[in-house]
Amino acid sequence: MRKGLSIFFISMALSACATSSGSVKERDFVDPLRSLDAGGEFDALDPGATVYMAFDTQEARPLLDLLKTSDITGGQTEMLLDKTTRIAAAFYPKASGRRFLAVCRGDYPNALAALSLTASADWKKVRAWNNAPYWRSDDGAVSLALNDSWALISDAEPFARTMRAVAPQEEFDAFRQGAALAGWITDGGASLNNLLYALEIPIELHLQSAFFAVNKSGAQYELSVRLEISSEEQAKGVATLFSLARLFIGQNSDSESGTPALAKPLLANPLEQSGQVVNMRSGAMTGEEVALLFNTFMLCL
Repeated sequence: MRKGLSIFFISMALSACATSSGSVKERDFVDPLRSLDAGGEFDALDPGATVYMAFDTQEARPLLDLLKTSDITGGQTEMLLDKTTRIAAAFYPKASGRRFLAVCRGDYPNALAALSLTASADWKKVRAWNNAPYWRSDDGAVSLALNDSWALISDAEPFARTMRAVAPQEEFDAFRQGAALAGWITDGGASLNNLLYALEIPIELHLQSAFFAVNKSGAQYELSVRLEISSEEQAKGVATLFSLARLFIGQNSDSESGTPALAKPLLANPLEQSGQVVNMRSGAMTGEEVALLFNTFMLCL
Protein backbone atom coordinates (compact mmCIF):
# COMPACT_ATOMS: atom_id res chain seq x y z
CA MET A 1 0.00 0.00 0.00
CA ARG A 2 2.81 2.46 0.66
CA LYS A 3 5.29 1.50 -2.03
CA GLY A 4 6.83 4.89 -2.75
CA LEU A 5 7.37 5.79 0.89
CA SER A 6 8.44 2.26 1.76
CA ILE A 7 11.30 2.43 -0.76
CA PHE A 8 12.46 5.67 0.83
CA PHE A 9 12.50 4.33 4.39
CA ILE A 10 13.98 0.98 3.37
CA SER A 11 16.84 2.99 1.90
CA MET A 12 17.22 4.94 5.12
CA ALA A 13 17.42 1.70 7.06
CA LEU A 14 20.05 0.28 4.72
CA SER A 15 22.24 3.31 5.26
CA ALA A 16 21.75 3.08 9.02
CA CYS A 17 22.63 -0.60 8.92
CA ALA A 18 25.87 0.31 7.16
CA THR A 19 26.86 2.60 10.00
CA SER A 20 26.25 -0.16 12.47
CA SER A 21 27.66 -2.99 10.56
CA GLY A 22 3.54 23.87 -7.39
CA SER A 23 5.35 25.19 -9.29
CA VAL A 24 9.07 24.99 -9.06
CA LYS A 25 11.38 27.83 -9.90
CA GLU A 26 14.74 26.91 -11.42
CA ARG A 27 18.06 28.63 -10.76
CA ASP A 28 21.38 28.45 -12.57
CA PHE A 29 23.39 25.28 -12.06
CA VAL A 30 24.55 24.62 -8.48
CA ASP A 31 27.22 21.96 -8.02
CA PRO A 32 25.54 19.32 -5.79
CA LEU A 33 28.62 18.68 -3.65
CA ARG A 34 29.23 22.38 -3.08
CA SER A 35 25.58 23.06 -2.31
CA LEU A 36 25.50 20.19 0.14
CA ASP A 37 28.47 21.56 2.04
CA ALA A 38 26.95 25.04 1.94
CA GLY A 39 23.67 23.72 3.33
CA GLY A 40 21.30 24.49 0.42
CA GLU A 41 18.24 22.49 1.44
CA PHE A 42 16.80 21.67 -1.98
CA ASP A 43 19.81 22.36 -4.22
CA ALA A 44 20.91 18.72 -4.36
CA LEU A 45 17.51 17.53 -5.66
CA ASP A 46 16.80 17.15 -9.37
CA PRO A 47 13.92 19.19 -10.80
CA GLY A 48 11.01 17.33 -12.39
CA ALA A 49 9.65 15.67 -9.25
CA THR A 50 5.93 15.37 -8.60
CA VAL A 51 6.38 16.20 -4.91
CA TYR A 52 9.11 17.94 -2.92
CA MET A 53 9.15 17.60 0.85
CA ALA A 54 11.06 18.81 3.90
CA PHE A 55 11.10 17.09 7.30
CA ASP A 56 12.14 18.54 10.63
CA THR A 57 13.12 15.21 12.17
CA GLN A 58 12.71 16.37 15.76
CA GLU A 59 9.17 17.62 15.20
CA ALA A 60 8.28 14.84 12.76
CA ARG A 61 9.90 11.98 14.69
CA PRO A 62 6.67 10.42 16.00
CA LEU A 63 5.30 10.45 12.44
CA LEU A 64 8.51 9.04 10.99
CA ASP A 65 8.34 6.20 13.51
CA LEU A 66 4.77 5.46 12.40
CA LEU A 67 5.78 5.55 8.74
CA LYS A 68 8.34 2.78 9.15
CA THR A 69 7.45 -0.38 7.28
CA SER A 70 7.51 -3.98 8.43
CA ASP A 71 10.64 -4.55 6.31
CA ILE A 72 12.69 -2.40 8.67
CA THR A 73 13.63 -3.20 12.24
CA GLY A 74 13.07 -0.31 14.59
CA GLY A 75 16.70 -0.20 15.69
CA GLN A 76 18.06 0.31 12.18
CA THR A 77 15.79 3.20 11.35
CA GLU A 78 16.22 4.77 14.78
CA MET A 79 20.01 4.79 14.36
CA LEU A 80 19.75 6.98 11.27
CA LEU A 81 16.95 9.20 12.57
CA ASP A 82 18.83 9.80 15.82
CA LYS A 83 21.69 11.27 13.77
CA THR A 84 19.52 13.27 11.35
CA THR A 85 18.23 16.79 11.94
CA ARG A 86 16.38 17.43 8.68
CA ILE A 87 15.50 15.72 5.43
CA ALA A 88 14.66 17.11 2.00
CA ALA A 89 13.14 14.59 -0.40
CA ALA A 90 11.72 14.44 -3.90
CA PHE A 91 9.44 11.82 -5.47
CA TYR A 92 9.58 11.51 -9.26
CA PRO A 93 7.22 10.15 -11.97
CA LYS A 94 7.66 6.51 -12.93
CA ALA A 95 8.94 7.39 -16.40
CA SER A 96 11.73 9.63 -15.10
CA GLY A 97 14.24 6.87 -14.37
CA ARG A 98 14.36 7.88 -10.71
CA ARG A 99 11.60 7.39 -8.15
CA PHE A 100 13.06 9.25 -5.18
CA LEU A 101 16.03 11.23 -3.94
CA ALA A 102 16.52 12.21 -0.30
CA VAL A 103 19.06 14.56 1.25
CA CYS A 104 19.58 13.87 4.95
CA ARG A 105 21.44 16.37 7.16
CA GLY A 106 23.00 15.40 10.44
CA ASP A 107 26.12 14.01 12.10
CA TYR A 108 27.13 10.69 10.53
CA PRO A 109 30.02 8.28 11.22
CA ASN A 110 31.32 8.45 7.65
CA ALA A 111 34.57 6.54 8.23
CA LEU A 112 32.84 3.68 10.05
CA ALA A 113 30.16 3.50 7.36
CA ALA A 114 32.80 3.29 4.61
CA LEU A 115 34.57 0.43 6.39
CA SER A 116 31.29 -1.43 6.86
CA LEU A 117 30.20 -0.93 3.26
CA THR A 118 33.60 -2.04 1.96
CA ALA A 119 33.33 -5.25 3.95
CA SER A 120 29.82 -6.00 2.69
CA ALA A 121 29.35 -8.15 -0.42
CA ASP A 122 26.00 -6.41 -1.04
CA TRP A 123 27.51 -2.97 -1.66
CA LYS A 124 29.83 -1.81 -4.44
CA LYS A 125 31.68 1.50 -4.59
CA VAL A 126 31.11 3.30 -7.90
CA ARG A 127 31.38 6.83 -9.26
CA ALA A 128 28.64 9.17 -10.39
CA TRP A 129 28.49 11.35 -13.49
CA ASN A 130 30.42 14.08 -11.61
CA ASN A 131 33.11 11.57 -10.50
CA ALA A 132 31.85 11.68 -6.92
CA PRO A 133 31.99 8.28 -5.18
CA TYR A 134 28.90 6.55 -3.84
CA TRP A 135 27.79 3.08 -2.79
CA ARG A 136 25.33 0.93 -4.73
CA SER A 137 23.36 -2.13 -3.66
CA ASP A 138 21.74 -3.73 -6.70
CA ASP A 139 19.92 -6.24 -4.47
CA GLY A 140 18.29 -3.43 -2.54
CA ALA A 141 18.03 -1.14 -5.60
CA VAL A 142 19.43 1.69 -3.53
CA SER A 143 22.36 4.11 -3.77
CA LEU A 144 24.02 5.92 -0.89
CA ALA A 145 26.53 8.76 -0.72
CA LEU A 146 27.56 10.35 2.55
CA ASN A 147 30.08 12.38 4.45
CA ASP A 148 30.16 13.60 8.04
CA SER A 149 27.27 16.03 7.67
CA TRP A 150 25.00 14.73 4.90
CA ALA A 151 23.72 11.54 3.29
CA LEU A 152 22.13 11.15 -0.15
CA ILE A 153 19.79 8.23 -0.73
CA SER A 154 18.16 7.27 -4.03
CA ASP A 155 17.05 4.33 -6.13
CA ALA A 156 19.28 5.72 -8.93
CA GLU A 157 22.46 7.80 -8.83
CA PRO A 158 22.26 9.90 -5.67
CA PHE A 159 23.67 13.06 -7.27
CA ALA A 160 21.48 15.40 -9.30
CA ARG A 161 22.40 15.28 -13.00
CA THR A 162 20.69 18.36 -14.43
CA MET A 163 22.15 21.78 -15.02
CA ARG A 164 19.42 23.42 -12.97
CA ALA A 165 18.73 23.55 -9.25
CA VAL A 166 15.37 23.31 -7.50
CA ALA A 167 13.94 26.24 -5.56
CA PRO A 168 10.46 26.40 -4.04
CA GLN A 169 8.09 29.27 -4.56
CA GLU A 170 8.79 32.24 -2.32
CA GLU A 171 5.52 31.70 -0.42
CA PHE A 172 6.53 28.17 0.61
CA ASP A 173 9.01 29.16 3.34
CA ALA A 174 6.43 31.40 5.02
CA PHE A 175 3.75 28.73 4.68
CA ARG A 176 5.78 25.96 6.33
CA GLN A 177 7.05 27.92 9.35
CA GLY A 178 7.14 25.58 12.37
CA ALA A 179 5.85 22.56 10.42
CA ALA A 180 6.97 19.03 11.25
CA LEU A 181 6.84 18.26 7.54
CA ALA A 182 5.81 20.26 4.52
CA GLY A 183 5.93 20.07 0.76
CA TRP A 184 4.69 21.28 -2.56
CA ILE A 185 3.12 19.48 -5.53
CA THR A 186 3.96 20.20 -9.15
CA ASP A 187 1.60 18.07 -11.25
CA GLY A 188 -1.32 20.46 -11.55
CA GLY A 189 -3.49 18.49 -9.13
CA ALA A 190 -3.38 15.01 -10.68
CA SER A 191 -1.97 13.32 -7.55
CA LEU A 192 -4.37 15.25 -5.29
CA ASN A 193 -7.28 14.18 -7.50
CA ASN A 194 -6.18 10.56 -7.05
CA LEU A 195 -6.10 11.11 -3.29
CA LEU A 196 -9.57 12.70 -3.29
CA TYR A 197 -10.85 9.69 -5.23
CA ALA A 198 -9.34 7.35 -2.59
CA LEU A 199 -11.05 9.43 0.11
CA GLU A 200 -14.34 9.19 -1.85
CA ILE A 201 -14.52 13.00 -2.27
CA PRO A 202 -15.93 13.61 -5.79
CA ILE A 203 -13.97 16.76 -6.66
CA GLU A 204 -11.48 17.31 -9.48
CA LEU A 205 -8.85 20.04 -9.15
CA HIS A 206 -6.87 21.98 -11.76
CA LEU A 207 -4.15 23.82 -9.86
CA GLN A 208 -1.36 26.27 -10.43
CA SER A 209 0.32 25.27 -7.17
CA ALA A 210 -0.35 23.31 -4.00
CA PHE A 211 1.42 23.45 -0.64
CA PHE A 212 0.83 21.20 2.36
CA ALA A 213 2.15 21.20 5.92
CA VAL A 214 1.67 19.08 9.02
CA ASN A 215 1.95 20.89 12.37
CA LYS A 216 1.95 19.43 15.85
CA SER A 217 -1.01 20.39 18.00
CA GLY A 218 -0.35 19.00 21.45
CA ALA A 219 -0.24 15.23 21.08
CA GLN A 220 -2.04 15.44 17.74
CA TYR A 221 -1.53 17.06 14.35
CA GLU A 222 -3.18 19.50 11.98
CA LEU A 223 -2.83 19.46 8.21
CA SER A 224 -2.84 22.74 6.29
CA VAL A 225 -3.27 22.87 2.51
CA ARG A 226 -2.92 25.91 0.26
CA LEU A 227 -4.38 25.54 -3.24
CA GLU A 228 -3.80 28.17 -5.91
CA ILE A 229 -6.42 27.96 -8.66
CA SER A 230 -6.12 29.48 -12.14
CA SER A 231 -8.80 32.13 -11.53
CA GLU A 232 -10.78 33.66 -8.68
CA GLU A 233 -14.04 32.41 -10.16
CA GLN A 234 -12.76 28.83 -10.27
CA ALA A 235 -11.43 29.18 -6.73
CA LYS A 236 -14.91 30.16 -5.55
CA GLY A 237 -16.30 27.09 -7.31
CA VAL A 238 -13.74 24.79 -5.66
CA ALA A 239 -14.52 26.25 -2.22
CA THR A 240 -18.26 25.72 -2.85
CA LEU A 241 -17.72 22.09 -3.91
CA PHE A 242 -15.67 21.36 -0.80
CA SER A 243 -18.35 22.98 1.37
CA LEU A 244 -20.97 20.66 -0.14
CA ALA A 245 -18.63 17.70 0.39
CA ARG A 246 -18.27 18.70 4.07
CA LEU A 247 -22.04 18.59 4.52
CA PHE A 248 -22.35 15.22 2.82
CA ILE A 249 -19.44 13.68 4.74
CA GLY A 250 -20.70 15.04 8.04
CA GLN A 251 -24.02 13.25 7.49
CA ASN A 252 -22.70 9.96 6.12
CA SER A 253 -19.19 9.19 7.43
CA ASP A 254 -19.91 7.80 10.92
CA SER A 255 -19.82 4.23 9.65
CA GLU A 256 -16.77 4.71 7.43
CA SER A 257 -13.47 3.07 8.25
CA GLY A 258 -9.98 3.01 6.75
CA THR A 259 -8.97 5.59 4.17
CA PRO A 260 -12.48 7.05 3.42
CA ALA A 261 -12.89 7.84 7.13
CA LEU A 262 -10.01 10.33 6.86
CA ALA A 263 -12.26 12.69 4.88
CA LYS A 264 -14.10 13.72 8.05
CA PRO A 265 -11.11 15.17 9.99
CA LEU A 266 -9.63 16.47 6.75
CA LEU A 267 -12.74 18.58 6.05
CA ALA A 268 -13.57 19.35 9.68
CA ASN A 269 -13.18 23.13 9.21
CA PRO A 270 -14.71 25.47 6.63
CA LEU A 271 -12.41 26.35 3.75
CA GLU A 272 -11.20 29.93 3.30
CA GLN A 273 -11.06 31.44 -0.18
CA SER A 274 -9.20 34.64 -1.02
CA GLY A 275 -8.74 35.55 -4.66
CA GLN A 276 -7.26 32.56 -6.47
CA VAL A 277 -6.20 30.83 -3.23
CA VAL A 278 -8.19 28.27 -1.25
CA ASN A 279 -6.90 27.37 2.22
CA MET A 280 -7.86 24.19 4.05
CA ARG A 281 -7.13 23.36 7.70
CA SER A 282 -7.97 19.92 9.05
CA GLY A 283 -9.33 19.07 12.44
CA ALA A 284 -7.11 17.37 15.00
CA MET A 285 -5.68 14.14 13.60
CA THR A 286 -3.83 11.33 15.32
CA GLY A 287 -0.39 10.30 14.15
CA GLU A 288 -1.89 7.09 12.81
CA GLU A 289 -4.41 9.05 10.72
CA VAL A 290 -1.71 11.32 9.30
CA ALA A 291 0.45 8.30 8.49
CA LEU A 292 -2.45 6.57 6.70
CA LEU A 293 -3.24 9.73 4.73
CA PHE A 294 0.40 10.20 3.82
CA ASN A 295 0.91 6.61 2.72
CA THR A 296 -2.27 6.79 0.63
CA PHE A 297 -1.00 9.96 -1.03
CA MET A 298 2.33 8.27 -1.86
CA LEU A 299 0.37 5.61 -3.74
CA CYS A 300 -1.35 8.33 -5.76
CA LEU A 301 1.85 9.67 -7.30
